[in-house]
Amino acid sequence: MAGRAMRLRPRSLKQQFLCYLLTALLCVWGITAYVTYQRTRDEIAELTNAELAQSARVAHYFVENMLQQRQRLDALWDGSDKPDLFFMPILGHKYERKIAFQLRSVAKGVILRSESAPDFALSLTRNGFSDTVINDQLWHVFSISTDNGHYVIHVGQRDDIRQQLISAVAGHQVISLMIVLPVLGGVIWLIVSRTLRPLDRVVKQLATRQAGNLQPLSLLDMPDEALPMLKQINALFALLEQAFTHERHFTSDASHELRTPLAGLRTQLQVAQKATDPAMRTQALQQCQQAVLRMTHLVQQLLTLARVQHQNVGLERAPLDVHAMLVSVIADLEHHAHDKQIDIELLGPDTLALDANAHLLAILLRNLIDNAIKYTPPGGKVLVSTHADNGDIRVSVEDSGPGVAATDYGRITQRFYRGVETAQTAEGSGLGLSIVQRIVDLHDADSGFGPSALGGLQAWVRFPRRAQAVESPIA
Repeated sequence: MAGRAMRLRPRSLKQQFLCYLLTALLCVWGITAYVTYQRTRDEIAELTNAELAQSARVAHYFVENMLQQRQRLDALWDGSDKPDLFFMPILGHKYERKIAFQLRSVAKGVILRSESAPDFALSLTRNGFSDTVINDQLWHVFSISTDNGHYVIHVGQRDDIRQQLISAVAGHQVISLMIVLPVLGGVIWLIVSRTLRPLDRVVKQLATRQAGNLQPLSLLDMPDEALPMLKQINALFALLEQAFTHERHFTSDASHELRTPLAGLRTQLQVAQKATDPAMRTQALQQCQQAVLRMTHLVQQLLTLARVQHQNVGLERAPLDVHAMLVSVIADLEHHAHDKQIDIELLGPDTLALDANAHLLAILLRNLIDNAIKYTPPGGKVLVSTHADNGDIRVSVEDSGPGVAATDYGRITQRFYRGVETAQTAEGSGLGLSIVQRIVDLHDADSGFGPSALGGLQAWVRFPRRAQAVESPIA
């Protein structure tokens, strides 16, 4: 577990930038150094070959001049009279013993050589470049013969001279990198630290603010790359503030609404306990039962409101048959309408598809129809109608109840609000239309209220153009 925790621990952006940039630099430098090494090796080989050829041609010039004066050169030096070139001391240069010169007679062999050259021919090639191994050392030799073909000039160079030059160049590059890399790392660290300074300010803001502080973060002097993230954080703060505000209001309103029925229930229980008359005790218990039913309905509505209030805005939608769903909801509520002898009529196409969330749509329809049944007097009528309008779907619920004043249309969707006309005639919690309005908002739909042709209230909801009529019911 400790190893897993170490792997999951986030690393600093500064460390990552420094690591990635230095790694990239090393990779680029390595490729560049390799290419440079290859090019340097080739250039050094070309340069030294040119020097060998140039030296050989200079010696060839002097030998040709001597041949114009004498036909033969081997007679100039016999075995007892060697030229000073054979015995000239090495001056001490580190490369001097690695460079050799020979003048060779084709007939008699080497007649003139430098002290570093062997007494046998450096190469059997008479013209051009060649390689030879002498005493386990590789020599590069350039040969050029005289015009008469009797003499050959050899100029040789040991291969380790070239390798030392190449190694020296590569060594200088490595030393330069070892010096520059730490300096460059420090410069990169300073640049990255300065670039990420605005994010450090954001971190300090978040670290020092209180838990309830949901004010938006400042976007001043922030880099363009950080703005989308900060805007999303501010949007999240706004959503949290809105959720907390709803939570506070919901808690306050719920406690207020529950206080009254609880007080009534306690009073009726006290009456039932103290009553000596059986009829009075029975009446008090019936009142308690009614209070429990009202509280049960209120709690159910509160729970429903809490769910839809915190519903994720990105709803899962699917094509639904509105007519089939209305039939199902009316069937569930039919016993309430039957008890009050209310006639419920459903008008509209037999199949009408709507793109919506099935669970929330059922809650919306149930609240609208239940609200109409509740406020319609016995023997009244409720009309539920649907129709498509330019691709939109409109669902309307009308009743023959007392209706609502036009001035209250904008208030009846507020939580726990109840109209003056119906507050004393029907039991309710004042949450049904609040739930409807929240579901309407989640579906980006429209809703409204108006007078009904039946004499009561008309409530309608219009869903957007994702709806369309279909030929058969949709499961």
